[in-house]
Order: sequence, then structure tokens, then C-alpha cells
Amino acid sequence: MIKFFRKIRQNLLKEAKIGKYFKYALGEVVLVVVGILVALQINTWNQQKNNQAILKQFLVEYKDELKLNIENSKRDIKIIEVEKEEKDKLLKNKRLDTIGLRYLEMEVQVRYLNLDYSPTLQKRFENSQITAYGKYNSIFIELQELYGFQWPFFKKSLNRHNKEVDQANEFWRYQQKSYELKYYNDGNAFIGDSIERKKELIKLLKSPIVRNILKTDFKEKERIKTEIEGMLRQSERSLEQINSILQ
Repeated sequence: MIKFFRKIRQNLLKEAKIGKYFKYALGEVVLVVVGILVALQINTWNQQKNNQAILKQFLVEYKDELKLNIENSKRDIKIIEVEKEEKDKLLKNKRLDTIGLRYLEMEVQVRYLNLDYSPTLQKRFENSQITAYGKYNSIFIELQELYGFQWPFFKKSLNRHNKEVDQANEFWRYQQKSYELKYYNDGNAFIGDSIERKKELIKLLKSPIVRNILKTDFKEKERIKTEIEGMLRQSERSLEQINSILQ
């Protein structure tokens, strides 16, 4: 084919048909450019087709991860509701002397929230460097909202809560000087007997600093619960959309 075009050019030059030669040369350039553009378009189509297949596989994996996170969210909401309820009862109780020491020791504690949300899939998706989602555009925008905004925001909130738990533990371990802590399966002897220890603990429970610790923990867990509920709703919507797409 190249020899054929070369022969045409040589014949035009021999016949001194310069005008026709330039027209022909221009046409050849146009033909080459069109060929390149067609090749690029075909390559783009192939890449888009390949990306769509990759995105569909990601949706299958996101489906499994969302189902797990939804289960964890519902479980954690129940755990937090129990924690809040116990703190509320303790704060409102006017007869702390009627409550057993073991219950008081348990409920005066503020606990960490070790919530299990591990969006490991998101990192792999980001590494795929796919930014055009094609027919899956709507669902991936929703997923980016959940994984790229809501999850990082929630993680910061969770870290803040757990730092406040650290501060509360600092008070109980090192700052207050009247009550000796009891740990789980603590077999060590105590300075005072149970009655004396209970009196000291009730004094602390009636003090502003301990009540503020309990109130802060209540409010923080209430806030965390609200954020989990928001992620749960978003996760359920995304899962429903994925199921519809994959059917």
C-alpha cells in the first residue's frame, strides 16, 4: 500500500502536476490523521469497556462489605443504647445507697468504642485510578460520599470520643485519691471493706466532676450513635442500589 501511494506521488512530480501533488499530499495527511483518531477512539472504547467490567466487580465486593458494615452498625447502635441507658439511670438515681457496689463499679466506668468498620476495599478502588464511572456513575458517587466523607468524619469523631475516655481513666487512676479501683477478677486485698469503699464511691458519684464525666460520655455516645445511624441509612441505600444494578 505504501509503494502504491509512493508511485502516485512520483508520477505526479514527473508530470509536473504540482497543484495536484499538494492536494494529494494533503489528502494523505488527512487520511493518516483520521486513521490515528479512529485508532484512539477504538482504544478508548476498549478501555471504557474494560473499566466497566472492573467497576462491576468492585460493586460485587462493595455489596459484601456493605452488608457486613450494616450488620456491625446495627450491633453497635444496640451496644451504645445500652451504655447510654445505664449512664442515664445512674445520673438520675437519687438513692445510690440502694444499688450494689459491683453494679456501681461497673457503671461508673466510661468505655472505649472499638467499632469495626474497615473500608479496606476503598483503598484498592482508589489505586485502580478509575475516575470515569460510565453507567455506574450514580452509585459510585454515592459510595464516594460514604467512604470518602462520612467514614473519615466518623473515624475522627470516634478518636475524639476515645481520647475523652482516656481523660476519664486518668481521673479514676491518678487524680481522685479516695476510691481504690477494682479490676476484673481483681484478687488483691483492699484497704477498706466493701461498705467503706461503697461510701467513698457514692461521694464521688455525687461530685460535679464525676457527674460531668458521665454526662460527657452520655452525650458523646449519643453523637456517635447519630453518626452511625447516618452511615447505616447511606449504606442501606447504596446496597439497595447495587442489588438493583447487579440483578
